Amino acid sequence: MSYRPPLQSSSDVVGRRGFTLFEVLIAVGLTSILMAALYSAMDIYFGLQLDSHEEIERHQIARAVLRQMTRDIQSVSFTEQELLEEEETEETDELDGNAYGESQIDPETVSMTYTSGLVGTLTDLQLFISRPDPTLSYVSAQELDTLDQRTGELMLVRYLLADTSSAGLAGKVADREVLGSSDGPVGLVRMSGDLYGLSSSFDLAEEEPQLAASKLLAPEVTSVQFRYFDGIAWLEEWDSTELNALPRAIEIVVTLRSSDPDGQDSGEDDQDEYFLPESTHRTVVPLPLAIPVPPEEVL
Repeated sequence: MSYRPPLQSSSDVVGRRGFTLFEVLIAVGLTSILMAALYSAMDIYFGLQLDSHEEIERHQIARAVLRQMTRDIQSVSFTEQELLEEEETEETDELDGNAYGESQIDPETVSMTYTSGLVGTLTDLQLFISRPDPTLSYVSAQELDTLDQRTGELMLVRYLLADTSSAGLAGKVADREVLGSSDGPVGLVRMSGDLYGLSSSFDLAEEEPQLAASKLLAPEVTSVQFRYFDGIAWLEEWDSTELNALPRAIEIVVTLRSSDPDGQDSGEDDQDEYFLPESTHRTVVPLPLAIPVPPEEVL
């Protein structure tokens, strides 16, 4: 006698029926909407995370650059010259306390004659600083062969912006760094070396020692600006030899841009929703060797 399975009722057949096409379409649509919302949320999260990381990195770069410049400025060596009474009168009449008049400062040639203080314009700052060599190893002027050697504690430090459209040292450093692959600002340059060695290269019109002593400090910097406080007003130029004094403070303003991993400007602010525009960072550096302003001059 063979076994026969029990017959299924019509209610059992209806209860095990599959999804309809309409139900499948609704499920797929809801899943697609959920996935799109999840992708959008993750995209916004990662975009903001990268944006925050880049902003933090910029602040770190700006802090390091301004710290280095502050250290150099506060190491300036200056010797005030004793002036005769007639010379003091003539200097006061010529400079009128706050103005330079028609005077023009050429940073390319000051190293031949300056030995102390600083000389600066709105975009170029040259410092004569006193800083011992960490190893205290010095050579005589006759034995000086390379820029790594030191003849004494006096050093020459210069800050400027490398730009392919500029002339002089700024243009030469820019051409060396980019090799003709980009135009415009290339970054902040710091030139430093033994005062005697660099002064000799200026005097003999030797470009190679100056280029060798110039290093690209921060390729993210697109502009740098200096102003000099004389105790009463902010000036756009300063000449320690002409004024026989240091400024009371120096204002530094640097502008930073975004860079891709290769160090080149991304230039995709119209394509990237989270692209950060250029940011500006400012500090004011007091000079400890500056002479206080007499109260009657302030009033």
